[in-house]
Amino acid sequence: MSKIPEQVVGKSLDYSRELILSDETKAYNRYREIVQKLLDVNNWKQTAIGVSAEFIIVNEKNEIQMRRVRKNDFIRIDIPGPGVPSAEGYDWVKVTSLDQYDHQNKRKTFISLQPCPDPMTLDKDTASHFFKKYTSSNIVIKQEGEMVTLQYAGRNEVINTETENMLDNVRNFLVGLGAKLGASYPQWKALIDGLAKQQ
Repeated sequence: MSKIPEQVVGKSLDYSRELILSDETKAYNRYREIVQKLLDVNNWKQTAIGVSAEFIIVNEKNEIQMRRVRKNDFIRIDIPGPGVPSAEGYDWVKVTSLDQYDHQNKRKTFISLQPCPDPMTLDKDTASHFFKKYTSSNIVIKQEGEMVTLQYAGRNEVINTETENMLDNVRNFLVGLGAKLGASYPQWKALIDGLAKQQ
């Protein structure tokens, strides 16, 4: 089972929610409901409570995929405000981990996203994202007994200002600085709160 990467450099960001249900069956049903919403990445914007970026699953040809997310998928992000000029205004992440565990009344779903290049480009070294490629966004949903826990953990957040495109560097600095100063916190809080909300 994958786990949240160690915090080594840059900034970290954490937010979590705990839900206590009246019995284990209700907790299990709630866990399943939350996981279904988590894996429905294309609807994260609708799931999030408040202003949110738009997340869309695409393949290597930049074709939208209308299905649940899988490991190694690319996710195209359209955040409010200016995007990366060289990536047609989008930020990009790749699903580097997607694991599920179910054993003896303990259940866990883990997804990890990392910045990556636009899959349509030949540039495999520079992430098309305001954070560097070793930054990770991790979401963990757990159910144990009557409790369901939702956790977001951002790790190793370092602004990406080393691209070959000066406009990208300026934009990434401004957006990344905002994120490091706390602007990304509302995005992930909105998603976790939306996942936790009863349908």
